[in-house]
Amino acid sequence: MKLSALRNVRPAKAAAVLAVVAGAIFASVLPSSADVSAQSPSQSGVRLQSPAERLARGAAVRVELLVTCPASSWASSIGVRLSQRVGSDVASGYGYTSFTCTGGLQSVSVTVQAEQNAFRASLAYASANLSGSGSNTVYDDREIEIVNP
Repeated sequence: MKLSALRNVRPAKAAAVLAVVAGAIFASVLPSSADVSAQSPSQSGVRLQSPAERLARGAAVRVELLVTCPASSWASSIGVRLSQRVGSDVASGYGYTSFTCTGGLQSVSVTVQAEQNAFRASLAYASANLSGSGSNTVYDDREIEIVNP
């Protein structure tokens, strides 16, 4: 009984070993025949940088961002919204800029103008969105520090 059970297992083991060997050979040949990284577009991403610089006594804030997106001759745009508690009120504002993606890591500066109340040198909540150059819109939200120049 044991002998017949071993005979039934051996063809299955042989098939499994053959499949693994064939897969290994196929995988070793495939990378040399296809350059997957050249065919795949890079992903877009945006990251708010802290600190941001307070301008004109709080009338505006210059926010730096790190951006990556696929290289394109089309313009991409990035928008930044800031909100900050100022006493019992809220200072808020929005700014955006257009730029051309290089396909690598880029530094982009956006000036956010205060809408009603001036920004102070303190913590603020920032939200950024990057769109354009044929990619989906990507976002980054976080607290940033606003500092005096």
